[in-house]
Amino acid sequence: MKVAVVSIGSFDTQYSDYHIMRDIILGMLERGFDVTLIQKQYLDIPRYPESFRKYLGTKLKVKNIRFEKKAKADLKARYLADLFYYHKACKLMKKDLPDKIFLQSNNTAFITVWYAKHILKRPILYNEQDIFPENALFAGILNSNSLIYKVAHALQKYAYKNANALSTISDDMKKTIVNRFGIDKDKIKVIYNWGHEELRANPLSENVFLKRFPKKDEETRVVYAGNLGKMQNVELILQTAARMKEYKDISFYIVGSGVNEENLKKYAREHELGNMKFVGMQPPEDVADLYQAADINVIPLQGGLIYAALPSKTADCLIAHKPIITCVDEESGFADIVKKFGFINTSPENPDALKNAIIQVAEKKRKMGDFSLLHALFDRDKNVTKYCDMIEKM
Repeated sequence: MKVAVVSIGSFDTQYSDYHIMRDIILGMLERGFDVTLIQKQYLDIPRYPESFRKYLGTKLKVKNIRFEKKAKADLKARYLADLFYYHKACKLMKKDLPDKIFLQSNNTAFITVWYAKHILKRPILYNEQDIFPENALFAGILNSNSLIYKVAHALQKYAYKNANALSTISDDMKKTIVNRFGIDKDKIKVIYNWGHEELRANPLSENVFLKRFPKKDEETRVVYAGNLGKMQNVELILQTAARMKEYKDISFYIVGSGVNEENLKKYAREHELGNMKFVGMQPPEDVADLYQAADINVIPLQGGLIYAALPSKTADCLIAHKPIITCVDEESGFADIVKKFGFINTSPENPDALKNAIIQVAEKKRKMGDFSLLHALFDRDKNVTKYCDMIEKM
């Protein structure tokens, strides 16, 4: 069976879904599928994961489409560039007709879905990682009455309705697709993302993050790692740090970068947050050491965002086996799961609740939670198998 995998990114760079796409493709190859990967090309000489090497040129073919990155703030330029990319991807599939298509989540999915249905006449599995435009709506970036939102919503609904199968990465996101787009729940399978299972933290004496940022005696280190954008609600952590200045043994580390970075740093300066440190992006290979160096990992989202996205860092935090505090809507299914397995969830609008949770964990008045049960949702091998099964049954 020939499967075309249309990627949103490129293995030239360590993008957020790098390991997810790598493992899904490897799962397909190990299942015996012939895979054609269509991806963006940023470098003159494309890069591929080392694990692809034995399949390249035989079971795995790669078609690279030259692509120039656009500034994150230039949404129009980015959207037009993606339109061109997916149009070209469709033309490539027409030349080498696959039996089935796996399409990774993107904001212009309607093009590939339409082409697969009407031109190629091949079944397509659409994997939704981040629901657009609902993510922008819930974050307050778009208004439900705006023309941009209405058009984007209609186009995304078309993709959902006309894809042969749908997968998404949480039960909350499935409910959003069902309730806001009118899609049959039986069409959608929930498959949680997994972490960087191949990476293991060094012993504390060799931990690269602790070597870069040595820890004081008795210090409790609260860490947020990820994108510093409009949707991540890192403001909540800064507001909490402002309420905890008197706790001299508790420090906050913000690891990452993004469009909201300067606003966050400005807030920290204005509120004289001496207990907070911004350390920028860290190398992807140091992910395990980063989360292991934390005493508490905090995973915040803007109110409502849990219904359109699930932070990929969740699985990596679980692998580290360090206390986790999530800050998502209390009535969400994910909050129920977190609390069911003994972890703490607080409201995304309540810095005082986050403060109290941090104190409870720091003073060891709360257990870490049952990592093994929660981690079962994010199991790599089981979830890769689910994707391969979906493709076979399409």
